[in-house]
Amino acid sequence: MLPLKRTLGSLRAELQTRLGFGMSGQAGIVNSPIMDSFLRSAQEQLYAQFDWRELVTFEEILTGADQQFYDYPADCNVERINTVAIWNGGEWQQLVEGISLRERSVDLGGWPLKYERAAQMELWPVPTTQLRLRRDYVSVLAPFVESSDRTSIPSEHVFLFALANAKAHYRQPDADRYEKQMDALLVKLKAQHRGRSVWTKDTPGATRNAKDQFYDYPR
Repeated sequence: MLPLKRTLGSLRAELQTRLGFGMSGQAGIVNSPIMDSFLRSAQEQLYAQFDWRELVTFEEILTGADQQFYDYPADCNVERINTVAIWNGGEWQQLVEGISLRERSVDLGGWPLKYERAAQMELWPVPTTQLRLRRDYVSVLAPFVESSDRTSIPSEHVFLFALANAKAHYRQPDADRYEKQMDALLVKLKAQHRGRSVWTKDTPGATRNAKDQFYDYPR
């Protein structure tokens, strides 16, 4: 079964109930904006720590002849591009990040070997013919503002993280128990090391094999 992606409204309601704010006589304590803030912050923190497998995707385009700069995909997190490669007719050749001033001083064209990230992606040497360019990256989070918006990562993790932080914020007596659960979750996620759900970006050798294929999950 695929991880559940619940709506912000559903998670907000449960968070308020678990904090005791849905009980009679406590309705005035409920503060929806801060509940939403706990949930958004939880998702953003988990997103920052892991490359969630369901958010890892790729784009393949054709380079332009004598074209040096390329726009990023609309959903691309520019800080989390995992690999850039050129198809050489038999396999993907991975490009190295970083173009020196000395290399830029050489008027060399042909087969790209390196790339640089800035406002646009720069290739060096500049391709002189059309080549297939592949970029593997982590997508940005989908909007999580309206009550109908769904989490981009498994909602049970987002909820636990938000609940632990909220209980600590309100200094509830069982806050320590939820903080321990949150810590255990983080340890579990880190230990999965390219498991079925996530893979950590700081794991040596975590770059996917060039022959990996992507398939849509059943809806």
